[in-house]
Amino acid sequence: MRSRNDRPVLSGCLLSLAMAAAIPAHAVEITGLQDFKALHGRYAPGGDCKRQPQVLVDASGMTFEVSGGKEKVSRMEFAASYGGNFYEGISQWFFPFGGNGNYPLLMTFNANEKEGAMTIEGQDEGWKGGPPFTARNRALVDGSPYARCR
Repeated sequence: MRSRNDRPVLSGCLLSLAMAAAIPAHAVEITGLQDFKALHGRYAPGGDCKRQPQVLVDASGMTFEVSGGKEKVSRMEFAASYGGNFYEGISQWFFPFGGNGNYPLLMTFNANEKEGAMTIEGQDEGWKGGPPFTARNRALVDGSPYARCR
């Protein structure tokens, strides 16, 4: 049986847990990637630039080369706090497509704390019971993991 003294402790723990779960990861809209020079380069599946799809990252943004077509993205969301308040690693997260709270893909640069590695995975598309990937997004996810071209 619990004593009266256990209730404030339990309530405090539950409140702390609820508050921690409610802290959002903040994303900021950016134009271009001039402040992310360390990420610049061409990325291809496994780092093999004979393979597709490819992503070119430069000061102006990202160019996605999928199925013979090119799509330039200059405005995107940088998930500045995606790693949490105390994250000190080298991974950086971006939502290149979407907006208004709908971000179909998540890109992770320096994925798994490995410089030059990049992954693309579904965020708001492609999950069981959710909206399916568009053809472009399916191709980008299927090409993952990426690395800077050798």
